[in-house]
Amino acid sequence: MNIPALTPELKKKVESILAQAAQDISFRERLQKDPEQVLTAQGLTKQQASVVSDLRRVKLEEWGVDVRKFRSFLRDNGNKIDTSRMA
Repeated sequence: MNIPALTPELKKKVESILAQAAQDISFRERLQKDPEQVLTAQGLTKQQASVVSDLRRVKLEEWGVDVRKFRSFLRDNGNKIDTSRMA
């Protein structure tokens, strides 16, 4: 899968989604139950949602997202993304 590069606008959107998940338990539960639907409703593409959907800290960090504020609910382990395939 070709993962798009993280633009400043996309980074802001992703961090906003993670902030909402950190503060709103019902949103976080929906995000964990049906991440693709929740993330596409938030305006992410399927490729972008694939990085965010499993809430893996390593993936998000490698993509450029500052996850320090969201560690309480992110998963610690995860597969690294292939940055050589970023657009």
